[in-house]
Amino acid sequence: MPRTAEHIAETHRIAHERVAAGKPAWEYTVDLSAVFHNEGMSFEEIRDAVVQILRSSKWADGRDEFDDLIEAIDGLAAAEDNEEFNGWFDEIYDRADYDRAWIKTH
Repeated sequence: MPRTAEHIAETHRIAHERVAAGKPAWEYTVDLSAVFHNEGMSFEEIRDAVVQILRSSKWADGRDEFDDLIEAIDGLAAAEDNEEFNGWFDEIYDRADYDRAWIKTH
């Protein structure tokens, strides 16, 4: 689900509808800031911590193993290098736009 003009327009529409209904633009917040750019951690430690935080988030709560988000988190968990990690993380990040989940990395 690449960030296309349609993706941007649709996620903007979703956010606008939430705000118009008196809700915050973001339904969930997933805070990865303590680990995402932590230079004191190895790639594997960062990957595993990010996966654990995502899996335990309210955003992932109640989803089954065949849900797109859960499948992407599973892919992230199996990432063997930064390139693979970034590919799966991009997919998760794009899904977050639709689900109105703010992923905090800084």
